[in-house]
Amino acid sequence: MKRHRNLLSGVTAALAAAAVAVPAGSAGAASATPATACTAATNIEAIIDDSGSMSLTDPGTLRVKAMKLLIDSLSSGTTLGALEFGGNFFEGEGQPPASDVLFNPEAVGPNASAMFAAMESKIHADNGGTDYNSAFALSDASNPTAQARIFMTDGGHDVGTYNNGHLVHRVPTYVVGFSGGVASSEDQARLRTIAGDTGGVFYPLSDSSQLQSVVNSIGALLTCQTPPQTFTDKLKAGASKVHTLTVGGSTKSLQIALTWASPLDKFTISGLKVTGHGRTLARAARHIKKLTVKTTASETFAILQVTGLVKGKLSFKVKATSIGSGSPQVTLTTQVGKGH
Repeated sequence: MKRHRNLLSGVTAALAAAAVAVPAGSAGAASATPATACTAATNIEAIIDDSGSMSLTDPGTLRVKAMKLLIDSLSSGTTLGALEFGGNFFEGEGQPPASDVLFNPEAVGPNASAMFAAMESKIHADNGGTDYNSAFALSDASNPTAQARIFMTDGGHDVGTYNNGHLVHRVPTYVVGFSGGVASSEDQARLRTIAGDTGGVFYPLSDSSQLQSVVNSIGALLTCQTPPQTFTDKLKAGASKVHTLTVGGSTKSLQIALTWASPLDKFTISGLKVTGHGRTLARAARHIKKLTVKTTASETFAILQVTGLVKGKLSFKVKATSIGSGSPQVTLTTQVGKGH
């Protein structure tokens, strides 16, 4: 896996964390709390909009980076398939397909690199319009045994009449609609209906910046994990923020996911430790309970898997070490949930 040096330089040896049990902070999302009797999805299908408008609404291809975060977070045995869709306004020979398979359903573990490479090579905002019919039809054909779907789009269906294709293979569909392209009441209602009809969740977002954190929350729901606790910090260059959580006595592992929008911005996480009764209980140091930390990092996210936890209070600091995107301040989302 690619290592993000600027981030990892701030991941010190003193790492610890806690499992939490609060809903994710996706504004406008329907009930995102998993049912009491939850069965983890072992076969997931991603349906990714790659219409021409994506060049404006998601120029940084955060939908691809969100999928990579999901791939890196899922257990190695989970099956994942993915397709991209757009739409042709004119039928006939020589027209590219409205939808095509990015990668067939396969176990994530041995195929993660190939999955990400397929998305990077094919997703370029070059699939014309937005044809939901084509998207769901190809999903039915390419992964008929999928137990859940993630549907990402920046616009409403605009190629002919929508034929309710989500009902043919009715499995929980987690719908992420972002940008002004799905701002109309009709488009919002359709996406909400797709999620509602299938027992999924609709996440209406104003832009693509939160795609990674929302897909991370969806991943927690699909694997029957408690939705992660979410911290959203707006930071200037050099600014930092300290967060504190409670570590439960039964907590054995934790995942910390940091996500941001631009690869030009750099962040660190440091000073993580578990304390209780006025003393440090766990960190990676001599004479203190040692924690094990596995880190996976990319240009716009980092995932820390932490094991060897103890009951107490977790504190940690996140910092914007540099802002290269040109904004006076940038948003860092930190999500803390159960690890694998």
